[in-house]
Amino acid sequence: MVALLFEGFEAVWLPCSLVLLVPGLAATIGGRAQPVLALAGFAPSMVLASWVRFSERGGDWPTLVIAAVLAVAAIALALPADRIRQVGSVGGGVLAGGAAAALWEPCVGPEFGLLLNTLPDRGADGLALMAVYGLGLLAPLAAAAAVLKLVPEWMLHYGEAAMNVVGAAALGVMAATVAVGLHDEVIGQLFRWSLG
Repeated sequence: MVALLFEGFEAVWLPCSLVLLVPGLAATIGGRAQPVLALAGFAPSMVLASWVRFSERGGDWPTLVIAAVLAVAAIALALPADRIRQVGSVGGGVLAGGAAAALWEPCVGPEFGLLLNTLPDRGADGLALMAVYGLGLLAPLAAAAAVLKLVPEWMLHYGEAAMNVVGAAALGVMAATVAVGLHDEVIGQLFRWSLG
């Protein structure tokens, strides 16, 4: 289990992990004053959707569905009203996590490779092991959320519009890339960079 966690930490530095880290960071930054809520939506959603996908419990999502989910996540993060901001932060994180998992082609080390090979035959323990790997892989997002929580409220207030634009725009660009069919090419290139 510890080896799986450390493989997750190592995978952070590989380009193929950007497919998860970019939308996760976008959701966290787009969460503005609620980065922990955005991450709390993103991480479990990513882990659960990855487990469903790699354990062959669900089919592949059509490309336009993934694009639509990313676009809705961007809109949810951009909701301006204070009373719906928490819902937008969590909802945007959940949608971004599920869509990112649908696009992810993981860099596979020995421990994670063994997990993926046996995942269809595993139940809850497979989900728990996927969560351990995800904990290592998503550590930079937890660090980003912690840094944002350390920033004084008044600074976040003045930077809120910029954070909103950056987070929503990153997810919007991903949605557009998926919608026009370039995501396979981009993911393939990231994967090649990871191997080379």
